[in-house]
Amino acid sequence: MAEHENGAEESLVFQNAVPGEVRDDMPVRVNYNHALEYLGGFGLWQKRLFLLICLPAGFSAFQVMGIVFLAFEPDFKCQVPLEAFSGLNATPAELLNITIPWEVKDGEWKRSQCERYSYNVSNTDLHSSFRDFVEAYPTANRTQIPCDQGYEHDTSEYKSTVVTDWDLVCKNSWKVSLAESMWFAGLMVGAVVGGHIADRCASVVYLFGIVCAFSPNYAAFVSFRTIIAACTMVSVLVPFVMVTELVSPDKRSLVGMVIWIYWAVGYVLLSGIAYFIRTWMWLQIAVTMPYLIFISFWWLVPESPQWLISRNRHEEAAAILKDAARVAKVTLPDEVFHDTIPLAQTEEKAKKKEKVFTFIDLFRTPNLRKWSVNIFFNWVVNTLVYYGISLNTAALSGNLYLNFAISGLIEIPAYLISIFILDRFGRRWPLCGLLLFGGVACIVAFFIPKHLGWMTTTLAMTGKFCITASFAVIYIFSAEIFPTVVRQIGIGMSSMNARVGGMVAPFVNLLGRHWAPMPYVIFGGASIAAGLLALLLPETKGKALPETIEEAENIGKKDAIVEEE
Repeated sequence: MAEHENGAEESLVFQNAVPGEVRDDMPVRVNYNHALEYLGGFGLWQKRLFLLICLPAGFSAFQVMGIVFLAFEPDFKCQVPLEAFSGLNATPAELLNITIPWEVKDGEWKRSQCERYSYNVSNTDLHSSFRDFVEAYPTANRTQIPCDQGYEHDTSEYKSTVVTDWDLVCKNSWKVSLAESMWFAGLMVGAVVGGHIADRCASVVYLFGIVCAFSPNYAAFVSFRTIIAACTMVSVLVPFVMVTELVSPDKRSLVGMVIWIYWAVGYVLLSGIAYFIRTWMWLQIAVTMPYLIFISFWWLVPESPQWLISRNRHEEAAAILKDAARVAKVTLPDEVFHDTIPLAQTEEKAKKKEKVFTFIDLFRTPNLRKWSVNIFFNWVVNTLVYYGISLNTAALSGNLYLNFAISGLIEIPAYLISIFILDRFGRRWPLCGLLLFGGVACIVAFFIPKHLGWMTTTLAMTGKFCITASFAVIYIFSAEIFPTVVRQIGIGMSSMNARVGGMVAPFVNLLGRHWAPMPYVIFGGASIAAGLLALLLPETKGKALPETIEEAENIGKKDAIVEEE
């Protein structure tokens, strides 16, 4: 009854209000777009928050891409009981011939890494001459068996990786792909529930990141990394949504791209850290330590005022904006905090904002339903191709560290160019073009002859450039299509669906063991399909962010949404 009386009293205040007049007894009704006219589209307050928000997103690249070095597979060979053949008095090369078979790999004859010869011989034969032994046991009479004595790993480049510690090669090589896939399963969980524990995620990543370094076995390693992944997702997803809601529409492309430049810098730094730390345990500790910094300042970051307003929490939003005004050294007029919107609109929007929205609301209306499915598919493909290429860096010719650094560096111009094309050409056509061109580059890349390895790497990096730019575009596109009331849900669902692509990518790369071009043919074909489907999405350049489902449903219709001047 008290709430009803307060609501009636509030309605009476608005009924007695004169348009444009602000009275002390008016309830708090924050107009964030009006506040931005004084704070600036990307003013001092937003810039200070932007710096703090972007740092966790940047260093999350350490955890996400660290598996490339943690699970690096150095050269290895089958361990054989050579002491049993000591009586033959043979040279190392001769012993290799009678213990390790040949096989065709990538069109070339190479020594098998996963099988050895097995003999059922007498002690007399093992103490005969080498020539007599070979005549007695020709190749046709030798039995090939899987390596049952373990493997000898080359430790000249890496002292230890999870592959060398737990023999994750040959019949166990799929376990590396599973570890990568489980990481993306963790990201999927984080995309769904991470928002509820956002303020504790940095602490969880730090704790389990250190514990993971002391994993006693493969199962523990995968389990700890899955937990880390769930919280790492929040370090990327929440900051992105926040920065796009803090600024004016004309600055959205800028902040939405710059946040990924932080990611690219972290990506490049990781190659340098891995170059100097060649033991996976210490590398895991090194990439986890930065989270201590994030824990120390995360409490300084407030809630998004626009999100608070969408939840009808105007007083909290007003308090944040007053602090913002002090930082920006401006004075916000009373009209910002007591918005004189006509009563009918105020009551109608208030009711809609008080409603509890779920992911089902993304599919209730026809246009939003079509666009949501299209966006979800685009996220799946972008993640599949982006991580498929990134995690497969070791398969490219040349130095791993250099290739990895280039793979990260190439993202910086990709993001910078994206800022230009988004402002110049909108969202839909750039997304389509980038996916098509990147898809073609991927398909062509691995049909290049082996002696032109530099060309294969160049084309693969071209595909990486395009998919990086399109990934950044789809982030912006999604934030502008989903309305405020379900924007966090929409981006979360998009990210959750995207993890399907991430989970599949490691196993697609595994197909390259059977036919080297296969992964890139799949990446390219999927990219081309997503590019063509992107043309069915509405253009959102210059549009105000939709607040309600109805406003989102009308995107693209003439005069439905007023463009920002």
